[in-house]
Amino acid sequence: MTNAKILVAHISENDIDEAIRKVKRVNEKSGPFDLIVVPIQSFDEMVNLNTDDLPQLLLISSDKNSGSKSKKISENVTLLYNFGTYKLTNGITLSYLTYPREILQEQRKIVLNEFSKIDSEVDVLITKEWGLPISEKCTRLSGSEIIDELAKKLQARYHFAFSDEMSFYELEPFKWESGRLSRFLNIPKYGSGKKWAYAFNMSIEDNGKDESEPPNLIANPYISVITDSNKRPLETGTDNLIDASLQLSINGEKNKNKKIRTILPSSCHFCFSNPNLEDHMIISIGKLVYLTTAKGPLSVPKGDMDISGHCLIIPIEHIPKLDPSKNAELAQSILAYESSLVKMNYVKFDMCTIVFEIQSERSIHFHKQVIPIPKYLILKFFSALDRQVHFNNEKFTRNAKLEFQTYDSHSSKEYVDLINKQSVNYLQFTVYETPESHPKIHLATFNADETIDLQFGRRVLAFLLNLPRRVKWNSTTCLQTKQQESTETEKFQKAYKDYDISITES
Repeated sequence: MTNAKILVAHISENDIDEAIRKVKRVNEKSGPFDLIVVPIQSFDEMVNLNTDDLPQLLLISSDKNSGSKSKKISENVTLLYNFGTYKLTNGITLSYLTYPREILQEQRKIVLNEFSKIDSEVDVLITKEWGLPISEKCTRLSGSEIIDELAKKLQARYHFAFSDEMSFYELEPFKWESGRLSRFLNIPKYGSGKKWAYAFNMSIEDNGKDESEPPNLIANPYISVITDSNKRPLETGTDNLIDASLQLSINGEKNKNKKIRTILPSSCHFCFSNPNLEDHMIISIGKLVYLTTAKGPLSVPKGDMDISGHCLIIPIEHIPKLDPSKNAELAQSILAYESSLVKMNYVKFDMCTIVFEIQSERSIHFHKQVIPIPKYLILKFFSALDRQVHFNNEKFTRNAKLEFQTYDSHSSKEYVDLINKQSVNYLQFTVYETPESHPKIHLATFNADETIDLQFGRRVLAFLLNLPRRVKWNSTTCLQTKQQESTETEKFQKAYKDYDISITES
């Protein structure tokens, strides 16, 4: 059986000369490779690359004005722009889509139309962005349903993404109905300190369908069991965490079945039964609720506060949505944790607090995000909210139109009646100026079949705190090493010790 030896390396243009020299050493030591694939954010065609002694090199770059095209730069170097499919002489087929998320949405129709023409599976898929199911699986809430469509259409044997420039990630292999195995990896860039190059062997003749089943095979993240109006089990691809709108498929048809994804606790990144739970970030464990520091925190240490203070209140039970009318004890426990954090922020650090949550029947595991806010900014919250509502409603036409109502306390009859309706889905900000005063609650409802921006809360508070580079939790600005996360958790535990609700519960 003929194999191809392939190397994928993520390089930035600023480091390309040094990185190529290291690629050469890798090729000498571990090669020779049949193909080297390099996703690169931008590439000046005038750069004089020294690629002597290297095999075929594919540079994959993004340029919004270049459309879909390829260009031969030298005998062994080909430059591929934006999106398309490239077939090598040895028969291996590679598809690529390098647009970042914002351009991807703008070019949606063009991109989907291009890939709808492909009538066979591909061997390697290179995309900048992640698909939604995999991003959710490892707590990255920034995937794209367009990538989902490509993954399901092309069923690539290897799918490489590179939007997370600082972290290496490899998902366990999974299988398609055809019997073909797929693997997903995120490759960080050179200079990140992480594994920026990945080598693998690929058999050419068997098309990936005769590969023996690996012992760590997992359920296909793009497939879930749903039920139609006649209660017949069906299989379909998953969609956005809260987007139940009719999704446009790769061939332009609409799926009229309501898509409902089932996530088991063993696969939920908030559940204790998940072996990949990042327990080094847990601050406190109560009877029904636990508290954890935030991955890629929004807020930063300020004044006497030597921690970010951004944390999550999470039910231990695996529930997508909290129903206070049926689970009053859990609701009270969550509120007790919330109140204790408000008190700590105010008394110990002279800070106000804002809590953000999404209540949706299409969520995976309910949680609240708690962020400390300097006193001098708290009165500016409503203007920050109003600004983001305007952007959401006027510029992002696919999103649900948001209209926030304000309530004076958690005990307001109108508010209680609303949240006790299990059919209601909503986004909510709770603004605490002091621990003693009633909070201001800002709530906007939406329908289950509408798309909402999962980063909306973070956008509002990033603007309020004047931290525009910290909107995305998995940006290079926000991400911490495991050691930094552990240190943050230890400091948080020390600060929270006198307020820890789990002590009074025990």
